[in-house]
Amino acid sequence: MRILRARKPVSLDLDHMRMLHREAIEQLELMRTSVEAAEQASDRLRDKLDDMAFNHWHAYLDIMHMLCIHDQAMGSAMNRYGMKMRDAEESDTTSRQAGLQRLLLLLLIAALLRRHRRMEHIFNLRSGPMGDYLQENSTMEREHMAELVSMIHNMV
Repeated sequence: MRILRARKPVSLDLDHMRMLHREAIEQLELMRTSVEAAEQASDRLRDKLDDMAFNHWHAYLDIMHMLCIHDQAMGSAMNRYGMKMRDAEESDTTSRQAGLQRLLLLLLIAALLRRHRRMEHIFNLRSGPMGDYLQENSTMEREHMAELVSMIHNMV
């Protein structure tokens, strides 16, 4: 007879999580730069900059997919907002609305950047005396990040 054992929770590799959040920040900053430049551009140049921003969004979603693999709580939060991390492939065929709502998109990107910086900060402090507070706070941050990703994904 086979003995069933309870699964042990997987411990997070904090250095790897910080690195993934740093890379997410990098992709979002590149996307923000493209969107800001597209605001000032016209016609073909704007279209090329929009394509660049869209490509950075897909790279960001790939990083989020890796984050969700390593952080089950983040994956659960993303699923609650209807984000499957492979949604990027199917959105290639849908029309993009980024040009219509650039200011809102920039504000959402700024908010998402702030959340990633906050998570990176939390992973730096995780082993300190504020561990319980930071654990609760990281749950809220994951929820907010998932909601922001969903909002931006629906716009892009």
